[in-house]
Amino acid sequence: MNWIKVKIDYFSNTLEETKSKLINMFEEIGIKQIEVIDYFSDNSLDYNINFKKKSEIWSIIGYIVNNRFSKLKLNIISDKLKEFSLDDEEFMYEIYTSECSDDDWKDEWKKYFHTVNITDNIIIKPSWDDYEASEGETVIEIDPGMAFGTGTHETTALCVEFLEKYVPGKKKLLDIGCGSGILMLIGKILGVEKVVGIDIDSNVKDVVIENFEKNNIKDNYEIIIGDLVEDINEKYDLVVSNILVDVLTELLENIEKTLEKGATIIFSGIIKDKEEEFLRKTKEHNLIEIDRNEKNNWVSLVFKYN
Repeated sequence: MNWIKVKIDYFSNTLEETKSKLINMFEEIGIKQIEVIDYFSDNSLDYNINFKKKSEIWSIIGYIVNNRFSKLKLNIISDKLKEFSLDDEEFMYEIYTSECSDDDWKDEWKKYFHTVNITDNIIIKPSWDDYEASEGETVIEIDPGMAFGTGTHETTALCVEFLEKYVPGKKKLLDIGCGSGILMLIGKILGVEKVVGIDIDSNVKDVVIENFEKNNIKDNYEIIIGDLVEDINEKYDLVVSNILVDVLTELLENIEKTLEKGATIIFSGIIKDKEEEFLRKTKEHNLIEIDRNEKNNWVSLVFKYN
């Protein structure tokens, strides 16, 4: 498959808020394949151990499938950026595009994705990094391949924190929109007996299998290619979904078919401005809020199924 790589370098007085707006801009037109680069530029001085400066220019990179709709999506991005600059006099940006293939896209991750502490105890590392675990740390090796999800985004980190808290005692986990399988994998390593992931992206299956093999997990997991919960026929005591809030709202219509009595549900990917509206919808589906956390304008919510 061929892609168009869209790179936006930007500056504003509220970099974190601007980053959330740009991520949301990409996601609103269906672009999940994104990289967010905070602080560092491509200048080699930024990486010199004796001179590590914090760059005021941040970047976000999105990948658009190069087809007959790509020009429309590029026009939408251009129009949105112009809107942002009219609303915020301090917002400045430059946009670049280039064509790339699947192999080019996979190699791009290696420039920016390195070992990170997702929580105090869970470390995510790609296969190309070496890392020696300290006592009490759990190291999970994961490569995104052609699927979305490295664990470095705030929404994923929030999910992982809640998984650590709510996994004990759970037997079956369902990850809706599983991407690279990172949340399935963490759930399994934390002690869930069986984990199942579903995703609409056909690239996901091979990526998830490869990531489970990297971590020496050979059974009690399953990947389903499908839309939300259409092809789910079992019930689960733990369900997690880290996707766009508009898609989460759509998911609510059928979420109950997947839930055991008393199940725990973790939702993430919710922009703070849309939290109140989403909470109103959850009350229509027998979900009782039991926990909440937020990072940089992103919110994660936990519910009990009544």
